[in-house]
Amino acid sequence: MTDLTQKLLRPANPQATRILFLARSAPMAPDYAVASYPGDGGYPAYYHRIFHALRDLGYGVTTSNQCRALLTEAQDADLVFSLYNRMAIDNPEVFVAATCEFLHLPMIGAKPNIRALAEDKWMTKHFVRSLGLPVSEGAIFSRAEDFAAPPFAGPYFVKNRFGAASEGVSEDSIQDDWAGAKKAAEKLFARGMAVLVERYAPGVDVTLPVIGADDPVILDLVRPCSDRAGEIITEDLKRDDPLGYALYDAGAHYGAFAEDARKLWAAAGPIDYLRLDYRFDEKTGRRVFLEFNICCHIGRSGAICLAASRKGLTQADLLGHIVEYSLRRHWRAVETRKWVR
Repeated sequence: MTDLTQKLLRPANPQATRILFLARSAPMAPDYAVASYPGDGGYPAYYHRIFHALRDLGYGVTTSNQCRALLTEAQDADLVFSLYNRMAIDNPEVFVAATCEFLHLPMIGAKPNIRALAEDKWMTKHFVRSLGLPVSEGAIFSRAEDFAAPPFAGPYFVKNRFGAASEGVSEDSIQDDWAGAKKAAEKLFARGMAVLVERYAPGVDVTLPVIGADDPVILDLVRPCSDRAGEIITEDLKRDDPLGYALYDAGAHYGAFAEDARKLWAAAGPIDYLRLDYRFDEKTGRRVFLEFNICCHIGRSGAICLAASRKGLTQADLLGHIVEYSLRRHWRAVETRKWVR
């Protein structure tokens, strides 16, 4: 066995672990078929596969497509496995995490304050800058009437300050001048979004998956494939994922990415699994941190599973470790609270 496989936790007694699997289009009893959810891209099939993967590991899994299940159906759950990343409120991931914290329900991911940090791209920018990670200049706007040119020149990148799955990102997000940026921002304001404007970073999108452990497992870089302007990942690409991912070799620059991950983990961990997203200029070697994603896509064709497969690990290996690590993380927190009392 490799050193990495030795670090992974294995389900020791999965039949004794009860999981509530929560997702907007989760497969539901009694047949647990792929849910019908128009406009949700490939997510229903993805949730269906994760549900069966957890069951195949031996865990007892019930499902719900309603967050209110945390109040009505989760009392006997040993762990809430929530992939509920879209809801008719801002930052639903924070709502689920905070509700679980209030109800003392162990939950996959991270503490609600860390979820809140990750979901706010502006706060994330300031947080990681304090750790020494490289970020672009930026400015935020909550209302269209407050929109004014920032103290930095273009080209600009206009996006949703919050939001999951690249919501609000399109080819219109890249603008050479402020007049174009204003028009792109108006479209986001019309959708009820707060706006983050950054200096556009040339290059390609790359992402660094990390698996939670006492010493976090930092995997290889992955590049989400794009055929759009600037090779950016737009909302429609993220939802339907037609081009997939490819392993990415940054050569001698990989060490800087890994050091970023160690710094972020030391400040924000423990986190069960996450991804650090960047723009990377292959010509200059310049990397620009964009955001970090907790409980990101863990499908077999996604970035984390692709990077893990290079180490000989399967999706089942990852899911088993993540569940067991999360249970251990929460158990330690319970013991700490007892000690404090």
